[in-house]
Amino acid sequence: MRYVVVTGGPLTDEAAELVKRLSGTSDDVVIIACDEGCDFLARHEIVPDIVVGDMDSISEDGLKFIESHNVFAEKYPVEKDQTDSEIALEKTEGSDVYLITPFGGRPDHLIANIQLVLGLRREGRKMIIADGKTYCYPLYGEDSVDIDISSFDKPLSVSLIPWEFGSPVTGVTAKGLYYPLEDRDLNAGSTFSFSNHPVSKNGPIAVSIRSGLLLVMVTFEN
Repeated sequence: MRYVVVTGGPLTDEAAELVKRLSGTSDDVVIIACDEGCDFLARHEIVPDIVVGDMDSISEDGLKFIESHNVFAEKYPVEKDQTDSEIALEKTEGSDVYLITPFGGRPDHLIANIQLVLGLRREGRKMIIADGKTYCYPLYGEDSVDIDISSFDKPLSVSLIPWEFGSPVTGVTAKGLYYPLEDRDLNAGSTFSFSNHPVSKNGPIAVSIRSGLLLVMVTFEN
């Protein structure tokens, strides 16, 4: 089962294309819209399976869209201890979860969403956070990721971001990059492993670690 969680905020057409691509790969795909995320899906004629949140930012058009498609909406109080994104992620199961959220807009929500994804990766779940222009792959413990970039038609920047101060990411090996790494330790607070790029546009990029918490960020260059 694949879960695609779509948040609110200034998502772009690239995000809509990503959601359509993810939902078209299998019948076992559940799309969860977070409040205003329903407006974004409605504009692109993408029907979610469920909408969750306090419904304080969804528009009348968004409400009409889900009503016309008989989409179940689970409403929560405006005054609550969790964001709509956290509530939505709690409804996912298994290990194949995409969180579609803007990397612009409110920085507090972006940081919170990255932390949520990193936390779920620590629990052993496969998580990806993306907006169609930027893709982030969290790694934890003895972990690895192979990223196929052959479908990307723009130059890419790749950054390996250590996340925990006082606990280095050990044994970092990165292949397919202009500046490869071999069994290197990385520390939070250093930009040593930022702004790399693929050797070939056909990829793949392979990153592995022995321990620690690492965010592998692949983003389109301007």
